[in-house]
Amino acid sequence: MPRISRLNWIGLDFVERERTPEPAMALGIQAHVAGLSLSNTVDLLDALGVQRSWKAIHDWRQKAELQPDS
Repeated sequence: MPRISRLNWIGLDFVERERTPEPAMALGIQAHVAGLSLSNTVDLLDALGVQRSWKAIHDWRQKAELQPDS
């Protein structure tokens, strides 16, 4: 699994609307960046009662500008 230098801290300054609770958004970003597939990340959030599409999760990660360390 790739190591993430900023995994424990995710700046959510890019959030314009509060449609998703920030802890759920941070968990979704962390799970995906850590190696969980988008569809499995959707399932994880769904189990927590947060229904979001894989596209939304992908966009969160892009906006957070988090990339795995090589």
